Amino acid sequence: MSLIELNDVTFQYGTQPDDEYAVKDVDLDIESGQFVGVTGQSEAGKATLCRLISGQIPHFYHGTRSGTVSVEGSSTDESSVGELAQKIGYVFENPYDQLTGATSTVLEEVAFGLETHGLSRDEMRDRARESLAAIGVEELAERNPMQLSGGQCQRVAIASVIAMQPDVMVLQQPTAQLDPEGTEEVFEVVGKMNDEGYTVVMVSQEMERLVPHLDRLVVMDDGRIEFDGPPDEALVRAAEEGLPVSVPDPVTVGHRLRDDGLVSREEPLPVTEAECLAELRRVVDRPSSPEAPPRSPAVDSPDNTLSNGAAEPTGEVVLDDLHHRYPSGVEALQGVSFSLTEGCICLIGQNGAGKSTLVKHLNGLLEPTDGSVSACGLDTTEHTTAELAHHVGLSFQNPDDQLFHSTVEGEIEYGPRNLDFDGDELDETTDRALSLLGLEERRQQNPYDFGQPWRKRVAVASVVAMDTPVVVLDEPTSGQDVPGYERLGTAVERLVDSGKLVVVITHDMDFVREHADRTVLLAQGRVIADGETRDVLGDTETLARSNVHPPTITRIGLELGLGPLLSVDELFETISSRIDDTSV
Repeated sequence: MSLIELNDVTFQYGTQPDDEYAVKDVDLDIESGQFVGVTGQSEAGKATLCRLISGQIPHFYHGTRSGTVSVEGSSTDESSVGELAQKIGYVFENPYDQLTGATSTVLEEVAFGLETHGLSRDEMRDRARESLAAIGVEELAERNPMQLSGGQCQRVAIASVIAMQPDVMVLQQPTAQLDPEGTEEVFEVVGKMNDEGYTVVMVSQEMERLVPHLDRLVVMDDGRIEFDGPPDEALVRAAEEGLPVSVPDPVTVGHRLRDDGLVSREEPLPVTEAECLAELRRVVDRPSSPEAPPRSPAVDSPDNTLSNGAAEPTGEVVLDDLHHRYPSGVEALQGVSFSLTEGCICLIGQNGAGKSTLVKHLNGLLEPTDGSVSACGLDTTEHTTAELAHHVGLSFQNPDDQLFHSTVEGEIEYGPRNLDFDGDELDETTDRALSLLGLEERRQQNPYDFGQPWRKRVAVASVVAMDTPVVVLDEPTSGQDVPGYERLGTAVERLVDSGKLVVVITHDMDFVREHADRTVLLAQGRVIADGETRDVLGDTETLARSNVHPPTITRIGLELGLGPLLSVDELFETISSRIDDTSV
């Protein structure tokens, strides 16, 4: 008997039409001690699968189900929520769905669940501190959970589940809001727990980090299991047959090498960065060489801007010696100065670096403790948030902090309607936003019937519809599947082409290399690098000081002595040039 068994399971939520199912004819057995990855496009059934395993269906989410679900031989129908919670720990995609709101410190939050385990106060505190240390946030122990950044909250939520030491850990997109360092720590600690015998089921789109830990990968599509087997095989099928899996750069590079006849198709595709580098070194016929010295980012040139041939820029943001101190005493920003006038500007840095605090000054949600902020020529301290909303649109990191309407169309219309759009103008801006984010067929649906990635798209569309000169997007791609990621990237490019200033907070280094004209790196409330994206991503020393990692393709370029590359196409153009040079 397997630890977890799903036999011919079909489930339909009460809000779904009669001909739609969240999961359909699912058979899945998970053995004790396995690490099982789950991936697929948005609304493929991944979250529902996790809810079935954890017993949230049928005890919390209601609908119509056929088939059976059992854990350790006991039906989840017949086990109470309390009994299941002793066996299965669950990490939500949205940390705010998990934090209790009943504690005043992070330490109390992590220890909260342990109160049901009959442990002494000292034992609970010790285990809570150990869990915080394991996930790399022990310094947050005495902070208020409600005053943390989204990424910090996610790490606290993960620590609270680790502290419970459940037999099974189910994690739904646990790293979607984390910085690179936090992501690595989560995979490391969860991998270690699996090595110690814990069973892990993790939903993720981050194949490059996930695959090395897996025993098997489950790929879902349209509610069904499309693939269940070795992760390497899934990546090969994704590259060659279109299996709905995010393909890591090493696999893409390997596939291209074979298509170009540079490597035999008989050789297995590289999956890891190390395998890819070994293959590339054979192709370019050169040993590993030192990194090309990067140009110094323009930290001392806050007025540095870039021209990308877009329409005449219409927005400008100027920060002059900006400081912000929260009532708790936390110094979130310390002397930030720069100006932004055009293009896509990406703000990067660790969780808690001050990125979200910074952008909340642009539309007056926060006021400077010291220094000044102007947006489109307006001093933000002299104008209300309602007035600034005509100039700066802000999409929050958590879409649930933003959405409230019962239909997608109503949500998107709300902002422009309050900016005095009406009649044809209102219809046109709503239709444009719906089209840009791929929401036309969902316009009359309730956003809260969607998964978080689609709710994120609705939140972005509601800001885009306001047609402001400055558009600010906080973590727009977190948790997105490949189509969602590409749709959001295209949306940013269209906004920039129309002359808007687009400011994007992100931990997604691939998004940065693909779309950012300029990149600003923050650490502990200060700007430590600011310049052209190639320069910033190539400055490995500065990135390392802030625990930010360059994207894979950039690291590959640096390792091969080719400089900080920003795309697979650049890599192959450079390789082709090297081959041509050596053949002369």
